[in-house]
Amino acid sequence: MYRAGIKELRMAKKSYAGRYYNYARNIVDQVVCSFVDAFGPDELVESLAEPYFLDFLSALCGLDEVECDRTLVMSAILKETLTPSTGVAVMGGSKVSRFNVPAEMKKVASIFNLSDRWVQHLIYCSRMVAKVDSVAIQDGYDLYLHVMFLTRSRIWTIIQQSREPFQLRVRRYHWFSGHVRSFVEEPHNGILAELKKPAVLDMTAKKSADARAASVELTHYDAPKLKRLQTHYSHLYKQSRLDGKPEEVINIIAPTGKVNWSVLHQLREYPPRSYEELLSFKGVGKELVKFLALGSIIYFNAEPSFDDPAILSHETREQYGSKEMLWRIQQLVEAINSSNLTVDMRRKCLSRLNALFGETEAVGG
Repeated sequence: MYRAGIKELRMAKKSYAGRYYNYARNIVDQVVCSFVDAFGPDELVESLAEPYFLDFLSALCGLDEVECDRTLVMSAILKETLTPSTGVAVMGGSKVSRFNVPAEMKKVASIFNLSDRWVQHLIYCSRMVAKVDSVAIQDGYDLYLHVMFLTRSRIWTIIQQSREPFQLRVRRYHWFSGHVRSFVEEPHNGILAELKKPAVLDMTAKKSADARAASVELTHYDAPKLKRLQTHYSHLYKQSRLDGKPEEVINIIAPTGKVNWSVLHQLREYPPRSYEELLSFKGVGKELVKFLALGSIIYFNAEPSFDDPAILSHETREQYGSKEMLWRIQQLVEAINSSNLTVDMRRKCLSRLNALFGETEAVGG
């Protein structure tokens, strides 16, 4: 059975042995190149947007048997394996490297013949994806990985991962250009986690539409009226307790006094026309988004969503019989069989997929 999604990854504090990396890299290199030859770079990038596909790759090269951050390792391997010459460019990375997308994009632009307008648009997409997952969705996790996959057709997938500071659990966020109709309303292909939290401020939920509109309207308010929200919160807290709301929901929008009033002043001078414009404004961070969400409740009675948008492992398993998942498995099997891996190695790869899903097509020869 498919051990879906992200397990409760206890981050390995020591580096995994180089031999595991080299072993996995050799397999991924052959399988991914075979996949691109058979189905094209656009199809590979689209498949990486499916949350389970990265887990398939990790499994077939044995990374799920090693104590390591599989997403981090797989991202590093894919960045080495996939180059613009293969039809796929990989930009970004972990920690400081995740901020390298703009510089790397300019290098890729000359190879993929991208116009300046497209370069700026793609950089904007990268920036907004990071902003949404770190600011618009406040789940208590801190981003540390941002990887963008791009083809000549300007099709992109972005995979991000964040870590919960104290529990050392991680979440993985998947975005696909073909799915995104709005950066601020349910834009994800999926968010994977081992556990759901009792309360998450999710300004991207459909349920948060009125709160988003109210947040934009609040940028027109003067500072004295906004500063009174601190006082109003005390009343809201008492009323919420009377209404039986969970403590986590009440506390998640509690004002901290760290609101950047300078940014609010700038927003009043240059008012955003939409929530996306508000979110993209330089200096708008977690505290300001939370503060405006509080204002939307108090002044407009527009409550945002506090439901955790993450998908749990058992929820992912419900997709087992979906045509889309079966097609991805079939593609991987074909890529393995037509790769330049040795027959023995191909059998091992398929055997690992067998361990996830049951029987797969046997390797000939």
